[in-house]
Amino acid sequence: MKKNALIRLVGIAVLALVAGLTGCATVNMTGWSVPRRSLDEQVALLRDHVEIRLPDFADDPVPAVILLHGCGGLREVQEAYSTDLLAAGYAVMLVDSNRARDIGRLGAMTQVCTALRLWGQERAADINAAIALAAQSPAIDSDKLALVGWSHGGWTVLEALDYAAEGRSPPALVADRSDVTATPLAGVRTAIAVYPYCGFPVRADGRDLPSSIPLHAILAERDMVAPPADCQRLFERSAAAGQAIDYETWSGQTHAFDEPNGPPDPRMRYDADAAQRARARILVWLAEAFADQG
Repeated sequence: MKKNALIRLVGIAVLALVAGLTGCATVNMTGWSVPRRSLDEQVALLRDHVEIRLPDFADDPVPAVILLHGCGGLREVQEAYSTDLLAAGYAVMLVDSNRARDIGRLGAMTQVCTALRLWGQERAADINAAIALAAQSPAIDSDKLALVGWSHGGWTVLEALDYAAEGRSPPALVADRSDVTATPLAGVRTAIAVYPYCGFPVRADGRDLPSSIPLHAILAERDMVAPPADCQRLFERSAAAGQAIDYETWSGQTHAFDEPNGPPDPRMRYDADAAQRARARILVWLAEAFADQG
């Protein structure tokens, strides 16, 4: 009798969990739970959570790279890339999407990483805010911007590109200013996704990309968190639609292979050599993108 009661309780708990997850998915997909802000309000939300770092001895405005962290928030991996980017003469904009919404490490791991809140569709508005902040900085050449996103940040980049290709702003932005939609992702010259998440509930399907913003991606062959096959299918659809994406699948690498202080997760393994190679590869892509602009 007690055993049957326990089984019933477990069953009820599982059903409640499934219902909760389904409910979260529904409100995220419909946009019911997504706060809607004007661009000015989105900038105000992010202003204290976008750290701008400038290279030494920069007399004139310099190109800037907007860094978008994974679901767990800013980590040591962004610091490593920031060091190399500054040394190469680029400004760095570290966007802390989680802290801007009072999401700490525990909340990030239990809510953002489990897709219970802050989907890429919503977070794409942070890119618009970062672009606006870049335009306000006299030290940044706001006509030469790049996006780099890891995992959840890569998902965010894909969504932002998809909305831009449609000529509209992300759903979290209230289009109450003409400049929000007239020039989507203004100044962005290239976008880079590192082991991006491309599975459900990613909205972008790869068929639409802004023709002026090349997309590069580094996928990890042994990625069990953001399986590369999902992105490969997305990129193949893009190629079939005439929207080529430059992507590489790195043999033997796992999710977060460039994160020296990752979570204790057996699915993730840091590879210092691969991390250095990824940073170098991104510097090449940036140099190509900005050189094309004169």
